[in-house]
Amino acid sequence: MRLNIVLNPAGGSGAAVKLWKRVEPVFKESSCEYKLYRSTRQCGIEELCRRLTFQGKDTALVVIGGDGTLNEAVNGIADFEHTLFGFIPCGTGNDFARDMSLPKRSEDIARRIAQYEIRRVSDIGELTFYGEGEPVRRKFNISSDIGFGAATCALVNSSKIKPVLNRIGLGRLIYLIEAVRVCFTMKPAAVKLWADGEVSEYRKCLCVIAMNHKCEGGGFRFCPDADFTDGKLDVVMGDGLSHLEFLRMLPLAYMGKHLKLRGISTVRAERVTMLSASPIWAHTDGEVLGKAKKVSMRIIPQKLKMIV
Repeated sequence: MRLNIVLNPAGGSGAAVKLWKRVEPVFKESSCEYKLYRSTRQCGIEELCRRLTFQGKDTALVVIGGDGTLNEAVNGIADFEHTLFGFIPCGTGNDFARDMSLPKRSEDIARRIAQYEIRRVSDIGELTFYGEGEPVRRKFNISSDIGFGAATCALVNSSKIKPVLNRIGLGRLIYLIEAVRVCFTMKPAAVKLWADGEVSEYRKCLCVIAMNHKCEGGGFRFCPDADFTDGKLDVVMGDGLSHLEFLRMLPLAYMGKHLKLRGISTVRAERVTMLSASPIWAHTDGEVLGKAKKVSMRIIPQKLKMIV
């Protein structure tokens, strides 16, 4: 079986191409067959992955990139049953990799991939976004965040200093900078939340974070007990917190020690639906969809067969 290796030449401000030059000798030494595909404006990561996995036969798909690139990949995979999935992290946050205890050296990850061995099977989340027009469905690997995190990602994605910080190895700093800004500008919303049919109400909700993995936003452990193999989402809500209280919570969230704070609650469920009194931001794996009053999140039946 050939390794179909996909990368975005612009990924990580050019870091993806440099990383490929480092790991390609590993694939050559392993004597495995491989082919490199580079995304373009006309044919992005999602479309490339769709073309490579739609034929109904066993396919080995390897992606080089960050969490956003991996999000595009999982949304492009047309046949999860026949797809072996590998990735070599190269991004700002790398939260998908953080939860898996991967080797630190990219060359060692490449050696694993070249063995074609399924080492773990991961759940896949899905967000249904009820904005203007028809509902939009997007899969996610790590998390779907409504409110604070999505508003932060919206600012991060439009930041002019993010490429500069990436080039000097301080890319994660932009998340902290924009998170502090959101802490003092975001307005809370009245929210109803259904978790596997059980309803709860929050009068001044700042965030609803549905996690498949433990971390998002470059290492914030919002759901430190999340398990990407248990078939459920871990959901954390922040309600009734002042801007200053929310700001104080962030360092504790980075260590996963925030869950006992006032105004923080959690639930674990296969399916979650949220209805807000006012439109609030939503994202999947840091990819912002916009604002909506209603969203739902679930774990889908398909699994990601991973060779890392």
